[in-house]
Amino acid sequence: MNMFKQIGEFTPDSLIVSDDFPSLKVGIGLKAGQGVLKRGSLIVRAEKAGYIAGTADIEGKIFGILTDDTDTGSDAAADNIPAVCYQTGAFNRSAVIVAGEGASVDSYEDDMRAVSLFLRDVQKYE
Repeated sequence: MNMFKQIGEFTPDSLIVSDDFPSLKVGIGLKAGQGVLKRGSLIVRAEKAGYIAGTADIEGKIFGILTDDTDTGSDAAADNIPAVCYQTGAFNRSAVIVAGEGASVDSYEDDMRAVSLFLRDVQKYE
């Protein structure tokens, strides 16, 4: 038996900046047909499905931040795709993703704060 075998891989991405505020997770159904949504995507909930914030003509309430890359496929008529979101926590402002040309996470900051999603600036060291 090899007790020191590497099973997985961990690559830090600086999405979560602190454990001072608890990071709670919750499941959601993402609307199919949005392609691959990346970890850190800001999700809004509308029409009983989740969409990446900034998606054209979609208005809803901030729901959470996607915990993992999720492929929603290309068929918009398919069933919702199960995924997990952080519902609360402190996150790196530059790691949170929104859609749309010229879209900025800063325009969602007040709504995020109202649901206990807090943004912080993180200095990147290389």
